[in-house]
Amino acid sequence: MSCIVYQTDKKTGIKYAYESISYWDKEKKQPRSTRKYLGRVDEETGEIIYKDEKPKRGADKVAAEASRISELKGEIEKRDSIIKELKDEIKRKDAEYRRLACAVEKAVNILGSSIAAE
Repeated sequence: MSCIVYQTDKKTGIKYAYESISYWDKEKKQPRSTRKYLGRVDEETGEIIYKDEKPKRGADKVAAEASRISELKGEIEKRDSIIKELKDEIKRKDAEYRRLACAVEKAVNILGSSIAAE
C-alpha cells in the first residue's frame, strides 16, 4: 500500500512530498515502510513540483503572470465593448420612447380638443 507523505523542514519551512510504501517484513514479522522522494510542494498552489521538473522561477513566473495579465486585459476589453454597445442601445431606446411619448401626447391633445368641441 502506498500514500503520499508531506514533511516540512523546520529550519527552512520548505514542504517536501514523499511516496511511502508499506510492506510486511517476513524476517522481523512486522510491517515496514520505505519512502521515495517525489519533490517539493509549491507554497502558493499546494501542488507537488516533482524532482524532474523545474519550478517556475524568475523569468518563467513573470512570463506566466504577464500572459495571464494580457488574457485578463483582453477579457476586460471585450466586456467594455459589450457595455458600450448596451449603453448605445439604451440611448436609442430612450430616444424612441421620447418620440412615442410625444406622439401620444399630441394624439391625446387632439382627441381632448375634439371631445371638448362637441
